[in-house]
Amino acid sequence: MQEFAPALFSTRVTNGARTFFVDVKSAKNNKPYLKITESSISKEGEKKKTYMTVFENEINDFKQAIEQAVGFVSAQSK
Repeated sequence: MQEFAPALFSTRVTNGARTFFVDVKSAKNNKPYLKITESSISKEGEKKKTYMTVFENEINDFKQAIEQAVGFVSAQSK
């Protein structure tokens, strides 16, 4: 039995001691979901992973919220 669903799509963003993995996986009902993982290393050298899951019915609202936040940050940077 497979413990983890394989990624249908995967990309990552690395910045210093933090890496974000953005994966699209398939749930048991064969519907896609988004899994975002933050992998970081503390100042003490400890590895830490934090996960966030966004299901198919939440993806559009999540995308809209991210776009609004990015727009706000961009406007503040001008």
